[in-house]
Amino acid sequence: MPVPGRAGPLESAHRGFAQRTSENILSVQSGLCFDCLPEAYEYFNLYSWEVGFGIRYKKANVTNGFPNKKNASSIRCGCKTMIRLLRTKDHGWYITDFILHHNHPLSRNNGEKLCWSSHKHIDRYTRELVRNLREKDVPLTKVYSILGNYFGSVEDIPNKRSLENLCKQISKEEANDDKRGSLVLFMNGKSKLDYQYFGDAITFDTTYKTKLYGMPFGLSVGVNNHFQSIIFSGVLMRQETIESFEWIFREFTSLVGGKPHVTILTAMEVAIKRVLKSTTHRWCKWHVFKMAKERLGSVYTKNNNFKAEFHKLINCNITVPEFEAAWKELMEKYDLKEHHFLTSIYESRHRWEKPFFSGIFCAKMTSTQRSESANHMLKGYVPPGASMHLFVKQYNTLIADLISKEDSENQRTRMVGVVLKTRWPIEKHAASIYTSKMLEMFSDHSFDSAAREKWSKVQYEVTISDDRGLYTCECGLAEHMGMLCCHSIQVMLRLGVDKVPDAHILKRWTKNASDVLPHHLAHLQNTQRFTK
Repeated sequence: MPVPGRAGPLESAHRGFAQRTSENILSVQSGLCFDCLPEAYEYFNLYSWEVGFGIRYKKANVTNGFPNKKNASSIRCGCKTMIRLLRTKDHGWYITDFILHHNHPLSRNNGEKLCWSSHKHIDRYTRELVRNLREKDVPLTKVYSILGNYFGSVEDIPNKRSLENLCKQISKEEANDDKRGSLVLFMNGKSKLDYQYFGDAITFDTTYKTKLYGMPFGLSVGVNNHFQSIIFSGVLMRQETIESFEWIFREFTSLVGGKPHVTILTAMEVAIKRVLKSTTHRWCKWHVFKMAKERLGSVYTKNNNFKAEFHKLINCNITVPEFEAAWKELMEKYDLKEHHFLTSIYESRHRWEKPFFSGIFCAKMTSTQRSESANHMLKGYVPPGASMHLFVKQYNTLIADLISKEDSENQRTRMVGVVLKTRWPIEKHAASIYTSKMLEMFSDHSFDSAAREKWSKVQYEVTISDDRGLYTCECGLAEHMGMLCCHSIQVMLRLGVDKVPDAHILKRWTKNASDVLPHHLAHLQNTQRFTK
């Protein structure tokens, strides 16, 4: 047992070295006491390092020093050098006998000493450094060089064989972690809370593939009140089957308390219909662009004019007549009226083109390519060929960094003053409600002067309720995004309205979007989570 206040053998040796005439700091003598066996082993191993030999530990009273089997590569030669330990009355250990005579040459320098098994130990700090380097796919030779710079000299670092063994051990540990799992849906407490505030509209995408295993990784992505991408969950899939997607959507809904999304943007139509029956399903426009790139060939990749006009057609029109007119014009201009792919997606236009679901809330995600953005971010965090263990670790790092960016934007909204584009009272009122990013969008809507195509409408009909508390525009932006459109704002300015009507303030875009009471107290709060 450790004795409080008693200096250990190692400390005593250092203190008394100045008064001794020996070359070595440590010495071995009968009666030297240790609190435990590891302390005794460490002391004798340090002594052997100074002298130039290696040690091993055995419980049996055997000192032959020969390998158990004939092995030409073994350096064990039957040396009698040893210490024998017995227990003390206070349950410690002491040296009762020792032999310090060697029948072999002693190691002369650090490089030779590192060849002994007992001196190949790599401390936990160096192990962690090696682990981090290897997880970044740094080659072993480069790791060796980095360690040399870290320690100041390659003579003071483990030899390459030790590093190779350590790297093999690390790989084995990661392989064991891979076997144990991670084939489940990843969701943390922060994601569950975020879903309560911002889970009204999400995108779900499985285009990211883990290179080492070839497994799809599904990402559920939304947008917060700063219009930043937030990841609700990730799921590794063995195969992309309808049954797999059904399980994912059921499990996800269960984890977030059973509350379904208002809208989901994904290509898994059959599974959505079976599991999320009350959720509106639409294709994400990013999938349309992706399919166009794959199926249109040179028409899309080499004809920059067509690509630009195709993107503008999908992103800019806001009514069904505008879309129909623009589509007809584009097909005639490039003689693509009979193209099989374009014909098929046109027939499915109600699944992906905004005018066909302008009254359905999507948090403006149909044209922001959130899934592609999340995939791009993940690729920046996960090195090629990453193990499952590293993949999960880096996924969690990505989540942590996204949370940090959200915290930074929260701080900016609270502390930094806003710059108004006008002196209109309605913009000042908006500044007191919305986050900095959403105020920018509101102000942009007030001054919307996008270039008009000949198929674009120039006049839109805005219907006003009798109490002037609700403005409904045929463009559908208010319902689609949850913020007043430029047409309604212009009408309100002409009428002298100086505040954003309560019916048009969607809590999820405000500074207090996360100010929602827990479920068991929700009846005390009038404001709804997703809609107003």
